[in-house]
Amino acid sequence: MKNILFPTDFSPNADNALNYAVEISRKIKGNLILFHAYSVQLIDPNMPAEIYLSAYQEEEKSAKENLEALSKKLIESNKGPDGCSLFNIDTIVSQGLVVDEVLALSDEFKIDLIIMGTHGASGITELILGSNTASVIEKATVPVLAIPHNIHYRDIENIVYAYDDIKSGLPKFNRLLDFAKVYESNIILLHIIESDKDTYDTNRQEFEKIKESTNYGNIRLELVKEENILEGINDYVNSNEVDILAMTIKKRSLFDKIFSRSLTKKMAYHTKIPLLALHK
Repeated sequence: MKNILFPTDFSPNADNALNYAVEISRKIKGNLILFHAYSVQLIDPNMPAEIYLSAYQEEEKSAKENLEALSKKLIESNKGPDGCSLFNIDTIVSQGLVVDEVLALSDEFKIDLIIMGTHGASGITELILGSNTASVIEKATVPVLAIPHNIHYRDIENIVYAYDDIKSGLPKFNRLLDFAKVYESNIILLHIIESDKDTYDTNRQEFEKIKESTNYGNIRLELVKEENILEGINDYVNSNEVDILAMTIKKRSLFDKIFSRSLTKKMAYHTKIPLLALHK
């Protein structure tokens, strides 16, 4: 893991998520790209072209100034004893839709991790309701770390990876492993076994294969019997020291089951931890 992309709208939520981007960049001594996308809406189709152009130029100028000021502040506050920066910082400003621009930059700069803030009472709730973060998670091909607005940075000691099918639900486990190795985090593979199923033996057997193939010591399996998947994950996260909840985003995945709108209407799920979205 080397290249991190951090889209910002300069809001308090983005500033809060920036702490994760900075600390992870420090850990990996990598490249942090600060990015802002802007657009100028044409409210009146009869608006003279020169007025629209002026608004466009002003928006671009403001965005560049804000991003450069942020970059300078981070550079000054992240220097080693020798006076050199602890990681590289680049800034990019572009006109366009946030999601489209983020996806394009992700490909162009070979991004390894996208970090974004979320709005609202809960990161997961906001993802359900729809947002730029949700769209990036859905469409990106690289891991996305979504930081709820009320979360303050802390070292990532315990990562819970909630999976559906252990045989098909861990296709990007190596990416999770790369992330965990940055902090030497504990990885807890969490599987909620619904009350009408008995897959204990299958999960344990597959887990042993995974553990042997990864040669990573800080990994364990947790099997929880619970009729409702959402409640099972919720209870586990609330009852244990969990710093990040990781899930794989794929068609008909555990993520889809949990965040289907019909299920969402029946109960509210409030997370107080970041979500790491991996992609099949």
